[in-house]
Amino acid sequence: MLKKKNILAVCIILFAVQSISYAEDITLEQALSDLYNTHEGISQADMDYRQKELERKAALGLYSPRFSINALYTYFGNDLTMDVDLKPLKQGISGILHSLPVPLPIPPDAIVNKIPNTVEQVVQKEQFFTLNAAMIWPIFAGGQITAANQAAKANLEISKSERFAKRNELGSSLAEKYFTLRFAQDVVALKEDVRNSMQQHYERAIKLEKAGMLAKVERLHAEMSLKEAEKSLNQSKREIKLANSAFKSMINSKDEDITLSTPLFIIEDGIIEPLTYFQDLASLQNPRLKQLQSAQGLAKAGVTNARSEFIPKLNAFGMVNIYDYQLSSMSPDVVVGVQMKINLFDGLQGYHRYKASKSAEESVKLRSIRAEKDIKTLVEQQYISLENARADYAAAQSSLAFTEEYVRARKKAFSQGVATSLDVVDAELALSNAKLEAITAAYKFDIALIKLLETAGIFDTFNSYRVKATIEPVL
Repeated sequence: MLKKKNILAVCIILFAVQSISYAEDITLEQALSDLYNTHEGISQADMDYRQKELERKAALGLYSPRFSINALYTYFGNDLTMDVDLKPLKQGISGILHSLPVPLPIPPDAIVNKIPNTVEQVVQKEQFFTLNAAMIWPIFAGGQITAANQAAKANLEISKSERFAKRNELGSSLAEKYFTLRFAQDVVALKEDVRNSMQQHYERAIKLEKAGMLAKVERLHAEMSLKEAEKSLNQSKREIKLANSAFKSMINSKDEDITLSTPLFIIEDGIIEPLTYFQDLASLQNPRLKQLQSAQGLAKAGVTNARSEFIPKLNAFGMVNIYDYQLSSMSPDVVVGVQMKINLFDGLQGYHRYKASKSAEESVKLRSIRAEKDIKTLVEQQYISLENARADYAAAQSSLAFTEEYVRARKKAFSQGVATSLDVVDAELALSNAKLEAITAAYKFDIALIKLLETAGIFDTFNSYRVKATIEPVL
């Protein structure tokens, strides 16, 4: 019987250990790695970049000659013929016959008259087949080939910026959700401490009431404060589910219990670079701005393509007959030449397309200038938010030192009967608020840093900033 109990106990322990092992303890770096390896948006951006890369290579092929094998079967319905004039031949024969020294039994004119004036000659049979090799080489396309390559290169750059933007934005979004969940977990932990403290205060109030050292109203106030703390805790626990769901959705996790091991943090003043550093970096690195700059190249290609409508185009061509069946012997076996095409009038379509492309180029240029100004302003706002959060944290730390001592003094006075329950509760709430302000300031700092690095186009460097953290709020 004893052995059975021991075996059952071992099984229970093993099951408990196995259950704990399913809980996920994840750092921000691990979460980002999972995101970059599994998120469909990043895979889609990679495939789009690969497509544009192949289209760029295809555009380069426009400079090369094109060779082809062509097979042609033709049916006319009847043979193609032509009348051959025999009059010169008849005149020649007549001259020869009249010049003979010996008279002929038949007069020469009678002989010549028997020859027809014309004879029908088959030039081409009613059906024929040819197999030939052909070449065409655009010598000068008026800028169309150049425009096509400019557009392909611009589209490749836009796709490259989009791929970087997707990684930058998704990484920033995940980090924001990570620290939002971490903030929610810290708030729950803080409110659990408050609830436990209120529970202890309520139990102490009951004992003092029974000893006749505390009025009933004081005990009721302690009970009410405990219920308020429990209500606030339960509300935060419900809110944490939403943050947990949003985070798990991004990393495709199904684990119910996720422990985040990367804490909220503050980087002290003087460690992070100045505002102008991030503004200059954003002008160079912001992926959305780089997309607009690449779009200027695309608009320029549109102008080049529209202008080519007014320029002559030259193509070299050649053809070699490989095999034929019933093809006329008059048809050549080799053909080479140069073709020129000039557009004389198209109803002013080309002119209006050119003007439209110039307007589009100017529009993209103005959008790029406006976007750069807006991004610099956004960087400034985010940088100010960063500094404000650091200042809020410093203020919260000053309040925290006072409220900790204030709580200790109020609890001691309450146990001696010289302070009320309201005094203790107020002190506890003041301490809780100071801690919450510190946590909130750290959270705001982290979110501002995430957004700042995203706008500057360097979110991948977030971890290098995080390791510079000198302050991690402790509950």
